[in-house]
Formats: sequence, C-alpha cells, structure tokens
Amino acid sequence: MIKGMIVRIAQPTDQLDRVVKFYTEGLGLKILHHFEEHEGFDGVMVGIPGELYHFEFTQQRGHFVGRAPTQDNLIVFYLPLQQ
Repeated sequence: MIKGMIVRIAQPTDQLDRVVKFYTEGLGLKILHHFEEHEGFDGVMVGIPGELYHFEFTQQRGHFVGRAPTQDNLIVFYLPLQQ
C-alpha cells in the first residue's frame, strides 16, 4: 500500500442504524467517526482503530437508495476461526 494511503469503502444505505449495528455488534468493528446533517447526509465510519482502511455508510435524508443492484454486489470477510 502507498505510504499515507487510507482505503475507504463507501456505501449508501436506507437503514443506517441497522447496518452500523451489524458491523459493530455482529462483526466487532468500532465506530471511528460519525456525522449528522452534513449537506443532507448522515454517516458513520466503522473499522479497526489504527488500520489503514474503514467502511463509510451514508444515508441521505429523503432519498431512497434501495437494494444492491445484483447478488454479486457484496463484501466478503474472512474471519479467523476461534480456537
């Protein structure tokens, strides 16, 4: 990775609270930053503190995003097995 580069994967949603709950409570990621009413958007960034990547989920008030366009629109997590 290029020095100083941070990777952000951004995704719009209509269910911001549910998405954040899944990533924090379900996967154990932490809320790194959140904002409300920034040019009509609310958003939350989740990830692992100190890592060079995170997810940003945004919700635009009064705008309907809908579902992902295909079943192949997904993110795959490879989690270590608990020993």
